Amino acid sequence: MDKFIVETGNKDTAELNRLTRVIMLHDIWNRQYHNTVSSIFQKHKSVDDWSQDELMKVALCGVKYIKYVADIERENQRLDSSYNTPFAVKEAGFNLIDGLFGVIGRIKLNNLINLFPIDKIYDGDKWGCKDYFFTMDVLKEKGFDNAVGRDGVFNLMWDYENRDLREFTVFYMSCMSAMYKQQSGVSFAEKFCEDNGIGTYTMDKENGLLIDNQSGEIAKMSNKPSFMQIVK
Repeated sequence: MDKFIVETGNKDTAELNRLTRVIMLHDIWNRQYHNTVSSIFQKHKSVDDWSQDELMKVALCGVKYIKYVADIERENQRLDSSYNTPFAVKEAGFNLIDGLFGVIGRIKLNNLINLFPIDKIYDGDKWGCKDYFFTMDVLKEKGFDNAVGRDGVFNLMWDYENRDLREFTVFYMSCMSAMYKQQSGVSFAEKFCEDNGIGTYTMDKENGLLIDNQSGEIAKMSNKPSFMQIVK
C-alpha cells in the first residue's frame, strides 16, 4: 500500500488572505454606498424623488456594506471569543439600517426580487421552515407591483429568504439589542430569560469560572472536553 503524507499547508497565510479579503470588501462597499448616496442627493433633495433604479442601487450597496460589517464582527469573535463590538459601531449600524428600511420600503417587490433573488430552497415543507415558495406566497399576497412602505420592511425581512437580507436583519437585531442593553443594562436575550424564569450564566474563561447570574454562585469549569469520559 502506498504511503500518504498529510500536510496542513500554510494555514496562517490562508487565514490572512481570507481576513484581508473581508476587510477589502467591507471598504469597497462602504465607499460605494456613501458615494452612491452622495451622488443621488446631489440630484434630489428628498428620497421621495428617487427613481426605482436609484432606490435599488442604494439598497444593494447598503445591504452589502452591512453584510461585511457583520462579517468583520464575526471574524473578530473568531479570533477572540471575548470580543465585543464597540457600542458606537452598533449605534451607527442601527441608524444606517433604519435609514435603509426607508429606502427598501419604497422599492416595488418585483424589483426587490431582481435585486435580491430568493434563495433556491424548495423543500421547506419537508423540514417545517421557510423556503422559496413561502417567500413567493408572501410577495404575491402583498402584490408584486407594490412597495411595502417603511413600516412593512422589518416584517418582510423575516419572510424573505435571501442570505444577504437575512444577515442584514440579524445584524439589525443585534444593534437593537446593544442599544437596549445600553439603556436597561440587559440584552434582549437576557430580558427574555428573566421574564420567562430561564437561568443565565456568565463565563469567565480567563479564570475558568462559571457564574450564576441569579444566585451569584460560582462553579469551576472542567478542562476536560464534554465529549470525553473516563473509561476504567
